Amino acid sequence: MLIIPAIDVYQGNVVRFLKGNPRDCVVYGNDPVEVALKWQKQQAKLLHIVDLSAALGEGDNMPLIEAILAQVATKIQVGGGLRDIEKAKKLIALGVERIIVGTKATTKGFLEELIVSCGSSKIAVSVDVADGFVAVEGWQRKTSLPFIEFVQELAAKGVRWMIYTDISRDGTLKGVNIEQASRLAVYKDMNIILSGGVSCLDDLKAIQKQLPFIWGIISGKALYEGKIDFTQARALLQ
Repeated sequence: MLIIPAIDVYQGNVVRFLKGNPRDCVVYGNDPVEVALKWQKQQAKLLHIVDLSAALGEGDNMPLIEAILAQVATKIQVGGGLRDIEKAKKLIALGVERIIVGTKATTKGFLEELIVSCGSSKIAVSVDVADGFVAVEGWQRKTSLPFIEFVQELAAKGVRWMIYTDISRDGTLKGVNIEQASRLAVYKDMNIILSGGVSCLDDLKAIQKQLPFIWGIISGKALYEGKIDFTQARALLQ
């Protein structure tokens, strides 16, 4: 199980939104490359980068993401506003370990085409959950699709990587909804990465004990505010 630092990039800064709300934004740095290098120095095995500007349809931060990929050796997964095959191919060609698809994964035929073009090992689908339902468009719109039905569809399509985010917990430091996440245990063929609410080492211990099927845990606010020491977390989860 890995601890995975989040680098959310919005308008050129490293930020965290509270429950995905851009109006409730905290800036943790104005140099995403420097932040990525910091996590590399601390021996992170994987970085989770989300272009929030692209996710919200407010331009993108591609030059910064390209700079990170050029200067950082750590494996990187990138998401946020990925809505076409060519952009996915470009990111993979630049060295991205995996591209993350969110809203577009709900569009008929897109995911199948993406898997054919890029390979299932290079694709992670972001399952963003609000009150048990899938949320899209940068988490701004809740659909009527129950998240577990969406996960069933993804499994049937051969998706191998999934990032499950509980929006109601994201950025709150209120802990993980273990009960809801436990519904994913049956999907043994998927590598599942958990996000949303992690606040301390005890949360990591609870996930390790009660959700042993989880492949990795994304942490943002807790790491940036010193609630979790990355070195301790890495040692705990190894």
